[in-house]
Amino acid sequence: MKQRGRSHTTLTDTAALVVAELEKLPGIKMIAPGIIDGRRNSNKRHITAVYTTAGMGLIISGQGVQKVAVHTTTDPHPLVATLAKSKKLHAFTWSSRERKPGV
Repeated sequence: MKQRGRSHTTLTDTAALVVAELEKLPGIKMIAPGIIDGRRNSNKRHITAVYTTAGMGLIISGQGVQKVAVHTTTDPHPLVATLAKSKKLHAFTWSSRERKPGV
């Protein structure tokens, strides 16, 4: 899996769980963690999948909010369905939306 730039951002514990499950799936070209926004502190764990032309972005909230870009070689919709069924991620609430040109 190719890294984008240098590994300049660490993962929150919540995002690390999701990325560990993502690394097991085929069809993923690159995973790029984003900046951590620690202003929100909630007991709820929530993931929003934002589908883009390059793959998807995951907005992962738990101890903070972190965006993780996931570039795929295939359609990302089945990947999200597989992640949502994972035993390690059963405590997360899932939602999704499209963010593509013309949609």
